[in-house]
Amino acid sequence: MLNVLPHLSPLDNITPATRDFIKRLRASKFTGDIEYSYSSRLAVATDNSIYQKTPQALVLPKSIEDIQHIAKSAHGNVDISFSARGGGTGTNGQSLTPGVVVDTSRYMKEILELNLEESWVRVQSGVVKDALNDFLAPHGYFFSPDLSTSNRATIGGMISTDASGQGSLVYGKTSDHLLGLEAVAVDGSLISTGPISLKEAQDIAQTGGVLGSIYQQVLNTCVEKRQAIIDKFPRLNRFLTGYDLEHAYDSESETIDIGRLIAGAEGSLAFIGEAKLNITKIPTFTTLVNIKYDNFESALRHAPSMIAANATSVETVDSKVLNLARADIIWHSVSSLISDVPNKAMDGLNMVEYNSENQDEITEKIALLTSRLDDEIAQNKNGVIGYQLTTDKADIKKIYAMRKKAVGLLGKSKGEKKPIAFTEDTAVPPENLADFIMEFRALLDAHGLDYGMFGHVD
Repeated sequence: MLNVLPHLSPLDNITPATRDFIKRLRASKFTGDIEYSYSSRLAVATDNSIYQKTPQALVLPKSIEDIQHIAKSAHGNVDISFSARGGGTGTNGQSLTPGVVVDTSRYMKEILELNLEESWVRVQSGVVKDALNDFLAPHGYFFSPDLSTSNRATIGGMISTDASGQGSLVYGKTSDHLLGLEAVAVDGSLISTGPISLKEAQDIAQTGGVLGSIYQQVLNTCVEKRQAIIDKFPRLNRFLTGYDLEHAYDSESETIDIGRLIAGAEGSLAFIGEAKLNITKIPTFTTLVNIKYDNFESALRHAPSMIAANATSVETVDSKVLNLARADIIWHSVSSLISDVPNKAMDGLNMVEYNSENQDEITEKIALLTSRLDDEIAQNKNGVIGYQLTTDKADIKKIYAMRKKAVGLLGKSKGEKKPIAFTEDTAVPPENLADFIMEFRALLDAHGLDYGMFGHVD
């Protein structure tokens, strides 16, 4: 008996709405890639979170014009949804969708313009954070919002999640350095953002269309309901994701910047094509103080005093991550920089960084800190068992490389059980952090779970 199987095209496995979108996109002047094979879809079905969602298709634009073609080809098709994707480093499934993934990281990674006199750079949204800083370093500048995934996170993704990390106490978050955006609205129209006067915003709101309705909504919500917004939202320097209704309107200068809404909106308001970013001079003098503790709680409870001592950043890791690092090849590069304390178990570590343009200033700060630490060690106070200073920038990079490898180290745990990153980017005021973590650890312990913790405690 002869069995004849029907030939199925990859297009047969996706919805009619998606097939129609692809047909329209191909008929446009779109120059990027369109992929809908199962392997291509599966490759972007996961990110740095615990979630998985297989999309219908993947489109990879080469320019803002391509992004406009994507939006126009889907406009009016209510059965099509999109998710923008950069490096896929989000921990909450932000880049996942059952619809169509728009990935700018393959082609849109050009650094378009650098203005050193005015301290800004203009880039496409697919540029990776570390690649941008490698470009800026010879000029003595860097893009200061830092994060542990900086070797793969894109600028578009950083804007979409309003990313911040190490040094956020001093350098703030991505939106604090955002001067302007070139973005694409749902109908394919181009949106150029930047601070404009309240009068200009009111005039645009009267023009109608997508842009007019955007500004009208901002006037209705961010301006008219400003006091309710101020009363409701907490005063945190790391707002993280969500619609930043407070900063879209500056009541002092009476200006509106819808870029502050797009930042942190996780791609839900517009496609980001290009960004104009403020850049910062690389500090001339840097010292990293690695403070060692008898346990993780001591490290957490000591962190607020480091913040009060005007540190640029404070990073922490617990004993689980430290012990995994010790078993990894990366420890060979840092073992002399974070040496064990004789007859003491190091079960917590705070990496406290100081930066300055003035050698005397940083020397004074370090002298005050080390004098205090010496007293605490002598009096057996606050769980401090030792510390080491590192001033060589290459050595400091090695230590931070160990810290940035924390997720990978946890993932390489021996045995059949593998860890899952399930609580990420929790924002807690530093003064409440230790109590929060100890209560959370008690909850995990009650369920017999093994876990490792690390993060920014500033």
